[in-house]
Amino acid sequence: MASKGVTFGARLRRIRRSRGLTQKDLAEPVYSDAYVSILEADRRRPSREAIRYFAQKLGIDEEELLTGRPSNLHITLDIETKEARREASSGRITEAETRATRVAHQAKRYGLAKHQSCATQVLALCAMQRGNLERAIELYETAESLLEAEPLTARVEAVAGKARCLRMSGDLHHSIYVLEETLEDLNRENLSDAGALLRIHASLVPSYFQSGAYRKANASATEALRLASTAQEPERLADMHMNVARMMLAQGRPDDARDSLRRAEELFVELELQTEIAHCRLAQAYILSREGKLRESKDQLESAQRIFVATGNLLDEARVKNELARIARQLGRAAEARRLLESSIEVLQDERDLPELAWAARELGLVETSRDHAKAEKHFLTAIELYDRMDAAVELAITYRMLGDLMRTQDNGSGADLYRTGLLALERVALNDT
Repeated sequence: MASKGVTFGARLRRIRRSRGLTQKDLAEPVYSDAYVSILEADRRRPSREAIRYFAQKLGIDEEELLTGRPSNLHITLDIETKEARREASSGRITEAETRATRVAHQAKRYGLAKHQSCATQVLALCAMQRGNLERAIELYETAESLLEAEPLTARVEAVAGKARCLRMSGDLHHSIYVLEETLEDLNRENLSDAGALLRIHASLVPSYFQSGAYRKANASATEALRLASTAQEPERLADMHMNVARMMLAQGRPDDARDSLRRAEELFVELELQTEIAHCRLAQAYILSREGKLRESKDQLESAQRIFVATGNLLDEARVKNELARIARQLGRAAEARRLLESSIEVLQDERDLPELAWAARELGLVETSRDHAKAEKHFLTAIELYDRMDAAVELAITYRMLGDLMRTQDNGSGADLYRTGLLALERVALNDT
């Protein structure tokens, strides 16, 4: 696509003059100055041979003369976008935004929609890391709309990014809807691109899992693993391994989960994506703590925390504090657990990551159970309100059970009603996951 608003003739005249050449200088010895004049007036289209000849005399690439697009611009923009992605992952958000904005503007100038979309997705990631999920969703939607004329397979990264933001904001149903609709469209249009299908199925796993739709989560995880052998892009493959690991743990397969996370970390190291490396270590710590390996889990958490602190990633640092608090509680260090959770909630309370905020509130309820029943009840009720808002029925049922246990210790007859409410939440999941 040519640079907008500039004809071939106008471009030829501008470059000729910038080289200090007359029409005769440019034309001889093969063509006449009259021919050059006709071309510059846009009264005739040049032949491929003429384009090649004039490009050589002007000392530029044929494509640049024909379209106005600098030579190797595609490669340059690809490199710049990848560097912006690395800067974002390393916590250099301002630098990443500056670089991605420059790429987006240049891509727009020359009509390179795919490059503009990729740069816009980096800007969305930056907004997400700043905690501005609403802005991130807007940017992912812009990135998707830029590729409206392209096949659906070209838009799956933007769709997956948007779905992730929706999930983080607690809108699980919308997140699932966006991904399922895309999957249906891919199948209906018979777009059997393995990489695109892998990305959508891998993205569905955490949303299904958080909503309690374990059967669907398992089906998508299984399909993602089947498609993994055909994956060409390392980051897609790494994301897939990250997403299916939690499903493997839920199925009682911790060794497989650890293996998936190890593969993901190796790929992220290769891609030089620091934040994603820390995410792998946080996930590994989660598995280790559930296996009772608290010391090893704490080591992984502290390793992840160092990266999150270095990259200025406050939200992920809050997630680490939640896990460290859980370990402290299990070790009987209630004061330490309380301090960590209160610090985490202070960051999360503006609801930039609703699932993590709900988890922190519930964990704080457990910490207070043996010390202050009134505070424990308050925190459990906060978690219930958040999980109910997300329609995360399994987590809702678990929290009702914890509150019911608390009420039983107070000889409060409402405990049975709370258990019943929790069971009704689980029944709702069972009906939906069919």
